[in-house]
Amino acid sequence: MTVNPATRSHRQHLILLIALACLAGALTAGAMMTSLAIGGSVSSGLIGLIGTLVGSGISFGAVTFHDNQRLKQEIKAMRASLYAEIIDRVARCANDYIDPWRDWGTRKIVSDDAKFLPSFPLVLPAVAAKLGLLDAEILLAVTQFYFRLSVLRDAIELVSEDPNTSEEIRSQRVEMVQRRLLSCFGPALRSLKLLDVPRWKQFDSEAAKVYPHLKKELGDLREILERFAALAEKENIN
Repeated sequence: MTVNPATRSHRQHLILLIALACLAGALTAGAMMTSLAIGGSVSSGLIGLIGTLVGSGISFGAVTFHDNQRLKQEIKAMRASLYAEIIDRVARCANDYIDPWRDWGTRKIVSDDAKFLPSFPLVLPAVAAKLGLLDAEILLAVTQFYFRLSVLRDAIELVSEDPNTSEEIRSQRVEMVQRRLLSCFGPALRSLKLLDVPRWKQFDSEAAKVYPHLKKELGDLREILERFAALAEKENIN
């Protein structure tokens, strides 16, 4: 089994601190034995006290270091998980915006259009209790994206559940879905940039492979999202 380099380094540091604590105890014991051999009862007590304090300090440092490193690893893992889910969901939004929503034309709305409903988030509820560990700026961007995704889902649900409407209402509803799709790209991009995970290009590449309509657009997934976010800003879609 391959061990994560960060985890290996964390373990090595922890072992070092524990070893230092043991060494401090051993040196204290040695000093006490030497002191007792020459009849120094007061000095042995003082040495024992100092050794206890040093050993306790090192032990406390080891535990604190261990907890801090574990917390950093948890945050790093959470950021990667959120990134993976957000890039997948926004890639799906871009795919569906390209076809069929961007150029819907005169096509009728049917109940089968419910297939365009965004998938429910899985990572977000799983890490909800730890979201407060994220920086405020990241947390706000992530929350905004998931909110926009939920609003988009509501719009498509409305459209697909009541497809038999007049031409005017159909046109209004299609435009509503188009605008809500566009509203997802800006918050998604802010989230992805702020999460700033290592090897993010690999995440993006894997997400793009899943959705065929993305191949119709120039550039990689990040460039496509940038264009759509700029379009939303131009049309004043918030």
